[in-house]
Amino acid sequence: MESGQIQSNRARRSKKLAIEYPFRKSQKLVGKYYYARDAWDVNSWRDVIAIEYEKLIETYPFNEKLRPLSENGDIKLLDIGCGTGIFPSYLDKVLSEPIHLSCDLLDLSASSLQQCRQVLSQSDHFTAHRSYESLIEDIPTTLSAQASHYDVIWAIHSLTTVDVGKMTEVYLHLLDLLAPEGYLFIYQLTAGSSYQKLHSFYRAYHPQGKKVAPFMEYEDTQKILDSIHPDYEVHELFFPHVIRDDRTVILEKYLRKCILDDSVDALKFFETLLGEFHEEERGEYQFPQQVNFVVVQRR
Repeated sequence: MESGQIQSNRARRSKKLAIEYPFRKSQKLVGKYYYARDAWDVNSWRDVIAIEYEKLIETYPFNEKLRPLSENGDIKLLDIGCGTGIFPSYLDKVLSEPIHLSCDLLDLSASSLQQCRQVLSQSDHFTAHRSYESLIEDIPTTLSAQASHYDVIWAIHSLTTVDVGKMTEVYLHLLDLLAPEGYLFIYQLTAGSSYQKLHSFYRAYHPQGKKVAPFMEYEDTQKILDSIHPDYEVHELFFPHVIRDDRTVILEKYLRKCILDDSVDALKFFETLLGEFHEEERGEYQFPQQVNFVVVQRR
């Protein structure tokens, strides 16, 4: 399929269904706290993954979809797992003049919340409003049910380390928080992503990796959405993360970030796996990614 190809799923929403996921008691969702530390290298990571946001903005017509929501004033946005505001900083450059978003921010990291507010303060189309320091799984208790509250809710690469077993309740709550005609946007890695291959290798062969849970992926979200039956569409994006051979420091930081563990000698640990990602003639590593953009509109 070409990047940006759309698959559609149309079904009526029905009662909540129970979904069970295999999860050993010995496994831990430790990765989510990686982002809560002040010291992780945002700039090195952003240098490699910029293509993810550029491709998304090229693929989806944000101006077209957001402009009607702005007719009554500021668009009310909930940014789930806002991080340091990377996605708004890219989107701000392409939004048209009438569009302005008033943002409630939710993140586990107080430092990220502060940095995101700073980024938004320098933007043309975003203003930070409330901040919630919270786990994503705690959204049903952190955000009280306020009918028709948000015009847009998005989770842009922020659902990777959540407890999948709790996400049905989270998704149902988010849909209840959406205003009529409002959008829920989810940008999420798939089972075919190199993120998953690297993390699965770490979980299979490293002593520390055997203690952690698998990443949540698009296929988990698909299963949940199909059980609660909102209308949704899926945009499939394909692109590589590229790191030149001479950037070994960046390569190691990238590999550590993919497994959310800075204690691993990543170049040595992944030595047998790296060959399949190496393009010798080009002098670079290419990590192919498939990331899906899910669009749910409340009718």
